[in-house]
Amino acid sequence: MSIFVCDLHMHSAVSPCAENDMTPGNMVSMALLNGLDVIAITDHCSARNCGAAMKCAEFLKKEHGKAPLVIPGMEVEVAEGFHVLGLFPSLEKALEFEEFWTAHRPKIKNRVEIFGNQYVMNDDDEVVEELEYLLSTGSDVSMIELFEKLDSMGAAAIPAHIDKDSYSMVASLGTVPPEWKGRLLEVSRRCNLPDFWDKHPELSSYHYIVDSDAHQLPDIADPGYSLKLPLEKSPDLDAECFVNALRDLMRK
Repeated sequence: MSIFVCDLHMHSAVSPCAENDMTPGNMVSMALLNGLDVIAITDHCSARNCGAAMKCAEFLKKEHGKAPLVIPGMEVEVAEGFHVLGLFPSLEKALEFEEFWTAHRPKIKNRVEIFGNQYVMNDDDEVVEELEYLLSTGSDVSMIELFEKLDSMGAAAIPAHIDKDSYSMVASLGTVPPEWKGRLLEVSRRCNLPDFWDKHPELSSYHYIVDSDAHQLPDIADPGYSLKLPLEKSPDLDAECFVNALRDLMRK
């Protein structure tokens, strides 16, 4: 067992709600400065900046001998009205899922003056594309369909910030229903778990991760959140091994 210092929920500049300086290079560099072992890029309905962040981490590792492991991810809204994190074993799987997800959500043109820019970037932090259609939308995919889809792709499915009053499974449904087969939940950094369990004692036996849900650089976790997993800390640790360990927690 090893303890990993993580922040598995953060938004890059392709999310309309994130600051434009949440570039792949800035995010990975800030994570390195903050001593994080593992991060996940989890933009709304897009994995388009994950590849650049992974390349930035590879560069830092070559230059400095150390860099956070970058997990490709996505945050999506199911038909029941709450958010779920998908964390993927590879960039290819994340992009494959994005294609699936895009077919199941409405095409609404982004209004930059209201929602913000949606910048796709390369590993030099240069804008290579601005996405036309708004990413922060719902979908027609039910929570059960989402879980089955992510599970079939070898991804971890984690209900996001379940302690919040909006866009959380608990806010929408009152609790985690038995139909949801995952046993791993996310809470926000402001959550006091004992207080949360007082309100929801039925959820005290679940496994939990804590994340920043960063939308600007100062939000990125410092010093991070500890997560104990049956893995060795190794320079060769990759996204697939880490996500498989999360999937094991998800099933316990």
